[in-house]
Amino acid sequence: MTEPTAEPTAEDRKAGIAGVFDRAAATYDQIGVDFFAVIGERLVATAGPQPGERVLDLGSGRGASALPAARAVGPAGAVLATDLAPGMVASLRSRGGELPWLTAEVRDAEDPPDGPWDLVLGSLVLFFLPGLDDAVRRYRDVLSGSGRLAFSWFGDADKSWTEVYDAIDADLPADQRAPRGTPRQGPFAGPEAMAGFLEANGLGDHRTETHRITIEFTDSDQYWRWMWSQGMRYVLEMLESRDLLAAAQARVDPILEQRLQRDGVIRWWTDVHYTVARP
Repeated sequence: MTEPTAEPTAEDRKAGIAGVFDRAAATYDQIGVDFFAVIGERLVATAGPQPGERVLDLGSGRGASALPAARAVGPAGAVLATDLAPGMVASLRSRGGELPWLTAEVRDAEDPPDGPWDLVLGSLVLFFLPGLDDAVRRYRDVLSGSGRLAFSWFGDADKSWTEVYDAIDADLPADQRAPRGTPRQGPFAGPEAMAGFLEANGLGDHRTETHRITIEFTDSDQYWRWMWSQGMRYVLEMLESRDLLAAAQARVDPILEQRLQRDGVIRWWTDVHYTVARP
């Protein structure tokens, strides 16, 4: 009789996420599709860091929000960028060489260093945190008197792509398939749910704005390279490890080709929410 597989711990999940993004670091946001950098820049513009402020950037990746934040605060300020993936941190250190007031280190986003920080940034990272409630309270506690927490998170997305996602993971068990769309429970269910979550965790002064971002792929090859370069890589690695990837590509490529023939590009969109909150 086979013993049931134990549920992964929070540390297991963090290690898995860090590994995926570490392996993606070499191509992350570098295949000719403007996505994470656009979202990071808009988050920084929404948060409005000022010259001389101290900024903590969580889950920084290659610097989508850390780099524009560093340029905004200038040499009188400071930015500490943290990420669990060593490859991302190494890349950011290289990219930020001309901004000596920007430092980067491998660190868990749930364990912020002592402040006070004028701004805590998290671009597309908070939904990865197993201990979100405790983490948000920690962010609140390390803010300066006028400090704020600013983060981006996904909203609705192009539902016409359900056929693509279904074709990608059709051979996987249902409980191992990638989630479709936004969660319908918890704080990421929508702005109203997020407002309640923030207020319950001592961040009663908050605002959220939503913007749609559209990306276009020139062909199916660019789409697959994009998939390998970001978080959905974990699904492709799972398929590859089970010799199921070629079958998935054979199902998906004709769908992508139909879209390319119809529109001249392969187009996808998602809404992104940008939230700024203060105690």
